[in-house]
Amino acid sequence: MGAERGIIGSITGSPFENEKTLDFGVMTGARPMIETMPLERAAEAVQKMRSDDAKFRIVLTMGDQSNAHQ
Repeated sequence: MGAERGIIGSITGSPFENEKTLDFGVMTGARPMIETMPLERAAEAVQKMRSDDAKFRIVLTMGDQSNAHQ
């Protein structure tokens, strides 16, 4: 059998720790630094990540993003 590729994730802490992290973000106004790309450019986004050219987390978007928070 060949190796299958899929979405990979990681455990970043317990639900309690995650809630505390989110509370800290709300309390301090911290926001993530992201780059958005339309879904149609998903292949480009993947290539950008694989080549280490992504400066931030890349978020794929759909539709009008005129009021998206960055």
